[in-house]
Amino acid sequence: MIEKNSISVAKDPRSPLKKFMGISGSGVFIALIIWIVLVCILSPIVNPAGNGFNVATNIISVLKQQTYIGIVACALTLVIITGNIDLSVGSMLTLTACVCASLVQYGFAAAVFGTILVGALLGLVNGILVSGLQLNSFITTLGTGSIYGSFAIIYCSGGSIVPPSLAAFEFLGKGSVGIIPMPVIILAVVVAIFAFVLMKTVFGQRLYVIGANPVAARYSGISARRDMALTYVFTGAAVGLAAVIMVANVMSAKPQAASGKEMEIIMAVVLGGTSIMGGKGTILGTVLGFAFIGFLANGSTALGLNQYLQWVIMGIILVAALSADIMKEKGVVLPWKKSK
Repeated sequence: MIEKNSISVAKDPRSPLKKFMGISGSGVFIALIIWIVLVCILSPIVNPAGNGFNVATNIISVLKQQTYIGIVACALTLVIITGNIDLSVGSMLTLTACVCASLVQYGFAAAVFGTILVGALLGLVNGILVSGLQLNSFITTLGTGSIYGSFAIIYCSGGSIVPPSLAAFEFLGKGSVGIIPMPVIILAVVVAIFAFVLMKTVFGQRLYVIGANPVAARYSGISARRDMALTYVFTGAAVGLAAVIMVANVMSAKPQAASGKEMEIIMAVVLGGTSIMGGKGTILGTVLGFAFIGFLANGSTALGLNQYLQWVIMGIILVAALSADIMKEKGVVLPWKKSK
């Protein structure tokens, strides 16, 4: 009698909740749902004369408002996965917006592709300094951010640049396809592209290896310097695209256009589960991260919270997320997670 061979498959002993919490971005997803429910409950109490907090209406509004943050955050995810950082994205966004506003007079192609090219070149400068000269990414991009911000002030002569009206260009920021605004469509395309790069390309897989174990990456024949430089170039190009949409929406640019935006961009990436230590992260997590920031601001407005209090809340969340990430990477086990 011949017995059939049986293949035993090891089952995951974790509960469904623990499996879910192990997914990148699951924590911010739960926080997002809780926040939306709280705002829906409290907004009619705080503002009885209003129409309440309509989730369906606010989703499109939040995504449109977060287009600039989202586009740059998706690109910055690649940089952070390699274990680096870019603190110059806010100043870079300001400078490229000023350049974009001045290029509109030369036509649609010059304004769009010229701005993206300028952004890519600024990113290349960061990439050369960090990967080529192997300088510390935190200090380096903090310095280049200061330089880019100063250039923006000089370029705009301290004032604003108002571009001439150009229908095709303005459509990128103000137009829509059906009920979906054009900036949201562009954001969706960018999200899909970067998700594909990370999940389906060899380049994306190399970034995880570089961030997780740079020594192993070097011995595996991976050109870590080249790949890290490319992540900065992609980030610069994404900043240029975000600047195009920003200018197309408001049809002006000024030196303070994106002041402090680097905090929101970095927070979106970190909240989405991308490890600041490198080697871990997903674009889906980043999407949840910038969606949470958008709903936090949107809901705070509905509850009548001022902007300064919103910044305090975001700062606390960012510090908590970074602390949890670093403790996890160092193997610190929280008291309530210790096995009994």
